[in-house]
Parts: sequence; C-alpha cells; structure tokens
Amino acid sequence: MGAKRASPSGKKTALPRQSVFERAKEWAATNTTTAVGAGVAIVLAAIIVYGIVLHVRSKEARARAEYALISSRLPREAQGNAANWEKAIPVLTKFISYYPDSPSALDARIELAKGYFETKNYAKAVEVGEEALKAAPGKSGLKPLILYQLGYACEAAGKPEEAAKMWKALKQLGAPALEREADWNLGRIYQAKKQLNKAVTMYELALAAPGDYPSNPQINERLAAIKTAKKK
Repeated sequence: MGAKRASPSGKKTALPRQSVFERAKEWAATNTTTAVGAGVAIVLAAIIVYGIVLHVRSKEARARAEYALISSRLPREAQGNAANWEKAIPVLTKFISYYPDSPSALDARIELAKGYFETKNYAKAVEVGEEALKAAPGKSGLKPLILYQLGYACEAAGKPEEAAKMWKALKQLGAPALEREADWNLGRIYQAKKQLNKAVTMYELALAAPGDYPSNPQINERLAAIKTAKKK
C-alpha cells in the first residue's frame, strides 16, 4: 500500500496583522531606492510650488508699486485734456500687457478706457471697458464705475442699445449715488428713439432719485418737451 497523503484541513492560517506604519516601514526597507526617490520628488515639488507662490507674490508686489507710480502721473480732472491722455495711453497699455492678471491691471484698464474716451477714440473706450468688465470679480466695487464709463462710451460710439444695457445693468447693482444719472441717460435714449412713455417714466424716476445731477430744471425741461411733442 502506498503512503497516505496528508489531506488539507481546510483551515486558513491567519497572518499577523500589521499596522500601516509597519507595512510602510517594511516596504521602505525592501524598496529603499524607490522610497528615497519618492521623497526627493515630493521635496522638489514642494520647493517648486513654494517658488512659484513667491514669484507670483513678488510680481504682484512689483505691479502694485509700478502702478502706484503710474497712477500718480495720470492726468487729473483739471488736466484731463486729450494731449495729456495721449501720453498716458501707451504707458497704461504697456503695464497691462506685462501684468495682465494682476489686480492693478483692472485699475489700469479703467483708466485706459477713460483715456480713449477723452481722446475721442470711442470704439477703443468700449473695447477696453468691456475687457475691464470681464476682468472685474463678481462682486467688485469697481463694477458701477466700469458700467458708468461704458454707458457714455457706447452712446458716443453710436451704440445706444448697448448704452441702455449698461445703464440698466448699473441700476441692477443698486448704486444709489449713480441712480439719478442712470435714469436720466435711459430717459434720453428712449426719447431719442421716440419711445416717449418710457422716457417719461425714466425722467420721473430721475427726479425722485437722490443727487443733484442732472438738475431738476434739466429733467423738467425734457419732460415739457415730451408733453409738447405728444400734443402735436
């Protein structure tokens, strides 16, 4: 008779459980080169990220410093003639091209749009104003100013419909200090399009809004002209 073979009992031998730390230690012991390489890679990645962060912060600091100098040399209201703005436009354009995504670039775009408006380049004023509007953060406090400039620029560029959109958008932001002027400008646009009832509504809203521009006599003069036109 042949020797009997031992039959398996069917029970599995339980392996001792290892902690995560012990398994990692064991892996590192048998894969020293890989572990060292991974560690070096992590350190290098951290250094690179830190370097990028420092570079970005440094660039933003330079942008703020440079724009502060540029801003101090921009034409003031009393000096805002076309010749002075012609000199400022290339400086602002160059700054924006070098620091396109910096917070200071938004301020520069607003001033550049103003410069183009003052030099009667209304198409460029609209173009740069729209760029500024797109670049402005969702709840930026500069949006009312951008829309205000765009309202006048669009109208000057022969785009009254676009101008009306800007004034309506400005009203939606709830800027009380500009409400009267926004209503007044919408009234003028509607009046020019012979939409007299809409014009009257906007002029009446302008009269009720706070502020002193446009003056009550200016608004009432427009209302009187509409009443005369309706009688004809």
